[in-house]
Amino acid sequence: MRVRWLGNSCVELIDGKHILIDPNYIVEPKENVELILVTHEHGDHFDLEKFEKLGVKKLVAPKATLKEYGLDGIEAKPGVEIDGVRILESWCWKAKESCSYFYKGILHAGDSARFPEIEGVKLVFTACFPDFYDDHLNEFKRMRPELIVPFHYSKEKIENAKGLKKLLDESGLNCKILEVGGEVEI
Repeated sequence: MRVRWLGNSCVELIDGKHILIDPNYIVEPKENVELILVTHEHGDHFDLEKFEKLGVKKLVAPKATLKEYGLDGIEAKPGVEIDGVRILESWCWKAKESCSYFYKGILHAGDSARFPEIEGVKLVFTACFPDFYDDHLNEFKRMRPELIVPFHYSKEKIENAKGLKKLLDESGLNCKILEVGGEVEI
């Protein structure tokens, strides 16, 4: 599976299915996205204009997100699986409602610093807010993912990603910082 970070918290998964999570990207996704998943309603995770430009019919998002943007879509409910994507609980500061997504070993937890009980995590995308470094470290020690990729930072705030990487590296956890548009294969 090819996994690309497109900026902000936007992640693209390509492996027979073409999935885009949190469509507020800096780098354009590849063509023919089939499924869009949204973690929560904040504008740095969902851009209505970019979403509409993609022309994707299948959208999964928390009810609060669907309502706020006046969208037709499938309500994201923790515990439900849609097209092989497991919807999990999440916590996001000041979000009306949020969720995480798990697909074939890839965990996208939005802005959360608390992670669901889940096994088999190969790759986790995580926000890297310095106030939550210790929470992230404790959660990753519990989960033991194969690879951690910080996201949700700008060029001006790359030190946030570097700070989290340093802490995780010192704890023996595998962390990689991607350039916007960068990818890994799982």
